[in-house]
Amino acid sequence: MCSLPMARYYIIKDTDQKALYIRGDQLLAGDPDTNNFCAEKICVLPNRDLERSKFPIFLGTQGGSRCLACVETEKGPSLQLEDVNIEDLYKGGEQAMRFTFYQRSIGSAFRLEAAAWPGWFLCGPANAQEPIGLTKETEPSARTEFYFEQSR
Repeated sequence: MCSLPMARYYIIKDTDQKALYIRGDQLLAGDPDTNNFCAEKICVLPNRDLERSKFPIFLGTQGGSRCLACVETEKGPSLQLEDVNIEDLYKGGEQAMRFTFYQRSIGSAFRLEAAAWPGWFLCGPANAQEPIGLTKETEPSARTEFYFEQSR
């Protein structure tokens, strides 16, 4: 578990109330009651090196020992979990940008924009048991709103 006092833990759900969870090296969304898994407690810490008014955050899984990162692929940006401690990212460094998401409030929900890829947002899958991804802001059917339920 992250030892920093400002760390907060959340169960994150998409607009269909599918919770994020880990299977292997992927972060997926699904219904814990019907699919026999535990929702992942996501550790959230601010990125202190970027403009605070944009609410830059890091998203850590497995107690903060792995973090969600944006990487470049042939098809554009993609998400992956990397073995990076969230506390190390919090301390700062050049690589922190690809692990940073801007948290934008949309009523009681949030949108998470990739800091390294402006205009690309975290996106829930259309079907349960599929990985979350990134999508351009212009995609009309994209599920880019998420709900954060505080956890302990």
